[in-house]
Amino acid sequence: MSSEKTPRHTANQNDPHNHKHTGTSTFLTLSDRFFAPLDKRIVTWLQITPGSRVLDAGCGGGGVTRLLAQAVGSDGEVIGLDANPQLIEFNRSQEKDPNVAGQIQFQEADVLHLPFEDDTFDLVWCSRVIHGLRDQVAGVRELARVVRPGGRVVLREGGLSPQFLPFDVGLGDPGLEARLEAAHVQRFADWRGSLPNAVAYPYGWSHMLREVGLHSVMPRSFLHEFASPLEADQKDYLAAWLSGWLNSNPNNPGQKSPLTTQDISTLKQLLDPASPQYVFVRDDLYGILVETIYVGSR
Repeated sequence: MSSEKTPRHTANQNDPHNHKHTGTSTFLTLSDRFFAPLDKRIVTWLQITPGSRVLDAGCGGGGVTRLLAQAVGSDGEVIGLDANPQLIEFNRSQEKDPNVAGQIQFQEADVLHLPFEDDTFDLVWCSRVIHGLRDQVAGVRELARVVRPGGRVVLREGGLSPQFLPFDVGLGDPGLEARLEAAHVQRFADWRGSLPNAVAYPYGWSHMLREVGLHSVMPRSFLHEFASPLEADQKDYLAAWLSGWLNSNPNNPGQKSPLTTQDISTLKQLLDPASPQYVFVRDDLYGILVETIYVGSR
């Protein structure tokens, strides 16, 4: 698989951190709200030409789909595509903004088998999807196929996972977030290794874009910071993210938790509003994360 770090907030139903216990659409809505300031900066940076035709391949909860629709304007078109029929129905039911509703179509399809002719789109956006495919290169090759000459493929993969807790929270052993990150990496590696007929790819995302024939490849990272007092959307997302560790692995319910009993107890206290250790009453929370995109031109 690609060597860059894999983000934990993904729409892939089989990914070990898809938060099925919260409900896929519910968690993706929380994610869209949490990442909205960062997503707006990314879409602005892309400088999409008004009137463009854009594909959001793996649209998830549709937050970025709507931002892309704003960017293409009334003369443009955005197709939000996802393999999860429930998410497609969810997005269709949520489409109430008259300023973008006419520009968006939601469609069920698989990234590995895009139902479009060659050279269809001016830009293809694919966020947190390719890392979960059995054959990652085949997926990116499909994205490149449907982009017009001069168009761009944009992958959002990698970056730095959210960190917002002090090193010592006053419970258990210091360094809780570092242990959560190590557990996440191991769980993802185990899951990736369990995929039937998975094709290994020991190179980075930039290399992958070049391999499928794209040029002028460049990565770009965007920093997002937040601090106490946190906004409601920030609290909701971070609570859902932490609480994911208190639930069994959705792909292997009988699997033993990678966390110690002490760390599980710490998480429970941090997430309990009735606890004196409830994390969101602290005034010293400082969060930072980095999202990385990889852009290649046809």
